[in-house]
Amino acid sequence: MRTIFINQEDLVYWQARIPEHVIALGFFDGLHKGHKKVILEAKKVANEKNQPLSVMSFFPHPKSVLSKGKVEVEYLMPLEEKQKQLALLEVDYFLVVEFTMEFAALSPKQFIKDYVLGLGATHVVCGYDYTYGKMGTGSPSSIVADSMGKLDVSIVPKVDLRGDKISSTRIRELLSAGNVSFISELIGEPYSVEWCPQNGLLPYYTLPTAGEYEVTITSNLINQNATIRVINKTKIDYGSVEIPSNNRFTITWHQEIRDEKYKAIS
Repeated sequence: MRTIFINQEDLVYWQARIPEHVIALGFFDGLHKGHKKVILEAKKVANEKNQPLSVMSFFPHPKSVLSKGKVEVEYLMPLEEKQKQLALLEVDYFLVVEFTMEFAALSPKQFIKDYVLGLGATHVVCGYDYTYGKMGTGSPSSIVADSMGKLDVSIVPKVDLRGDKISSTRIRELLSAGNVSFISELIGEPYSVEWCPQNGLLPYYTLPTAGEYEVTITSNLINQNATIRVINKTKIDYGSVEIPSNNRFTITWHQEIRDEKYKAIS
């Protein structure tokens, strides 16, 4: 998989260099089951058309830019982890568009013209609630018209679990409630973060709320099941677990420990 970072300055350069492809559109934070359904549908279309598959995402998060930094976005996954997972899904191109105030001001038609058609897309796959263009006024039902009939579109319906939509927002709410065991049902595997003893939580991850959790700690030096305590958004108490002092490791969250002191909300 090739990752391409695109901004307004080099847009024309990439417009001339990316081959025709089928594109999945979204932000894809956390790559949950809903996201994967969009990408797998796009992969199916790409195979049928014998074209490469691309995934377009945006960075930084639109909420962070539009609020001028006043809204602190709790990311679920950094770009490097997103790249790894997209490669496993056999994506050919990962297009990361720089989200700026200027980009946010593009009309829906201009976005489709410059960033979708202009970059070589022939077919768009997106979720039923995808929005684009200034104020999010573009929707899946307007893509064909905004492309002047040049794009085909596949719209993936809502993916839900127990009656509620699977979404990145829902995962953040569950982290805030400490309900890590349910998160695994939304993403298809246990939630995990990367941690460094010197610097703490690596950027663009979010810890669950304060409480005790059953986890697995993994690195090239350790693979251990443990009970740890989250103190706050940046601090963890490992108890009796011996953590390598200079080694980055992964914390995989399995189960919240429900008791009177640490009560996770379903």
